[in-house]
Amino acid sequence: MPAKRKKTKLTKTELKTYREKLLAERERIIRELGRIEETINEETNLQDGSKRSYSNHLADLGTDFMEKEKNFYYASQEGHYLRSLDEALERMDRGTYGKCEACEDLISFKRLDAVPGARLCIACKSKAEKDMRGR
Repeated sequence: MPAKRKKTKLTKTELKTYREKLLAERERIIRELGRIEETINEETNLQDGSKRSYSNHLADLGTDFMEKEKNFYYASQEGHYLRSLDEALERMDRGTYGKCEACEDLISFKRLDAVPGARLCIACKSKAEKDMRGR
């Protein structure tokens, strides 16, 4: 009996399913970035208007600054995630989507469902994280 061949790439149906997931997630992130931008703009307009009419208490200014910083942080994180989705779509176009960049095995469906932009399989991602921590 011949040995079972290891699957080396995703089927067209699987790729279509993941492309749809990536595009849907990409749209969600773009909407979220728009919401964050609106919030930042609203906060900036409120702060500009309030500076003209009266001075705020230092605690209020600190809270406003912290909220603005938090929104900038969220926007940065969402921007990084959007970039990973775009890179996943590029890998899909090149025919390398779903293949671990380290060991070249297929990334499990479970992992791709959880992290559609995944570049590494679970084993290689765990190893990379351990190496970063110096273990």
